Amino acid sequence: MNIEFTGRREVVAAARVAFEANVGGKDVWCSVSMDALNDHFKNAGTSSHDLVSTFEANRTKIENAARRVLQQNGGQSVELETGDFH
Repeated sequence: MNIEFTGRREVVAAARVAFEANVGGKDVWCSVSMDALNDHFKNAGTSSHDLVSTFEANRTKIENAARRVLQQNGGQSVELETGDFH
């Protein structure tokens, strides 16, 4: 399964950062929760700027976790939570 991340991202409701992946030619939205950003990536703020900055600083690890879940779920949308990071 070919998975590419497009670089598009934004903060969405429920304090999540959403980011887009292209899975086998199909665009799929993924997201990571503020709790996961706090617990695993030392995010300390609640503003959109804080969340996006933490996401960008840890993009590779977050995308790797999303890639793992996308491969497991057949390329469906992913909502990463604290338990998705080891």
